[in-house]
Amino acid sequence: MSVAPVPIVGVSLGHRHQKTAISVTERAYIPTGETLNALNYDHRYKRTRLVAHEKVTVEYHVRYLERHGPPSRYASVAQRIPEIVHKIGQEFILVVDMTATGRPAYSLILAELTSSLEGTRFRFKHCPLTVSGVAGGVSRSPDAGFLVPRRDLISVSQILFDRGQLKIAEALPLARTLTDELLAFKPKADTPGDDLKGWREGKDDDLVLSVAVSVWAPERFLRRKDSVPFGALSAS
Repeated sequence: MSVAPVPIVGVSLGHRHQKTAISVTERAYIPTGETLNALNYDHRYKRTRLVAHEKVTVEYHVRYLERHGPPSRYASVAQRIPEIVHKIGQEFILVVDMTATGRPAYSLILAELTSSLEGTRFRFKHCPLTVSGVAGGVSRSPDAGFLVPRRDLISVSQILFDRGQLKIAEALPLARTLTDELLAFKPKADTPGDDLKGWREGKDDDLVLSVAVSVWAPERFLRRKDSVPFGALSAS
């Protein structure tokens, strides 16, 4: 049984006088042609059966890119996101990098999206995160969402890009810009007390960060095929 691609809306909010980027990236399961046998327990008949499964590999397909500002107008971004999600399917994941803005802008986006989708069949999971310059593991905070080391966040997308598992639709007007950002992005080593210094190393890192958060979240929370799209992600 095939699994539909999972659309992920990634938003990297910039400071007031920086750019903000919105991306749509699909997590797709690509059949390899290799068949594996697995034991599945049938709860209906209370017995174990041998079932053939086709092996798949995960790819991320960047389908849409846009940037706003400067200045970044958060109310306009919040209004734009519902317009985008109405075009990508009824189930999706929203991942927002709120490093520059804190919780208020994220709450504004979430409230606008929830209000826009009220009474529809749309369902979504949402994942706020804050990029941290401090080395260490991922942690979680009520105000900052997931605290993710900058180095970890970027390395996930760069590794997938180098492996050919992160693909950018060539027809996108900003495809070349995103590719250049991915190749040029060189996050400095995390240092104790660094906090948010150097959160954006370049003036136009918004696109690569919006895609990076879109890849990081499912790589962390959607590792199993049967968890797609709503079995594992929990980050509100």
